[in-house]
Amino acid sequence: GEIEIELFDNTPLHSYNFLYKIHRQYYTDTEFTRVVPEFVIQGGNSEEEGPQQQRFLIGQHTLGAEFSEEYVHTRGAVAMSRSYSNNPEKRSSGYDFYIVTGRKIGDVEIAQIESEKGLTYSSDQKSRYKKIGGAPHLDGEHTVFGRVIRGMDVADKIALTPNDDSDWPLERLEIEMNLVK
Repeated sequence: GEIEIELFDNTPLHSYNFLYKIHRQYYTDTEFTRVVPEFVIQGGNSEEEGPQQQRFLIGQHTLGAEFSEEYVHTRGAVAMSRSYSNNPEKRSSGYDFYIVTGRKIGDVEIAQIESEKGLTYSSDQKSRYKKIGGAPHLDGEHTVFGRVIRGMDVADKIALTPNDDSDWPLERLEIEMNLVK
C-alpha cells in the first residue's frame, strides 16, 4: 500500500535530509525493521548491500534536534529515531525514521507526561491525543518533522505484522519511496 507524508518547512535539517535520502533512492531496498502495534513502525535500515553502500557513500551523520512545541507525537507523526546513549543533545539518526501508530491517551496520562517532562499541551493537542492517539512520552525526545496525510490504514497493517521479541517483523517489509509534488 501507499503512505503519503507531508514534511514540515520549519524542521529543515530533518526534512531536507529525508528528501535527500529519497532523491538518492536510499530508502529503496530498505525495510521496516520495527513494528509495534499501537505505537510505531520504524524503518530506513537494512543489511542489504545497496543501502550499506549508500550509507558508506553518504556517510554516517546525525542531525541536531529541531524540537517544536507545535509538532508532537500524535498518530501519524513522522520522526527520526535516535540513540539514547551518549547523546545529551538528542541528535537524530540520519537514516532511521518512524511513523506513530499510537493508542488513545487519557487525561490522567497526558497530565502525568506534562508534569514529568515540563510540557504544556494546547487544548487541540490534548484533544488529538485523546481522539486519535499517539505516543506523547516521545515528545521532547525525538524531532517530529512530518505527518502522514494519507495511508494510515497501511501503517496500521504494517504494525500488525507478526514480530519477534525485539519487535523485528518476521517477514521482510520493503520500502520504496518517491517524491510527489
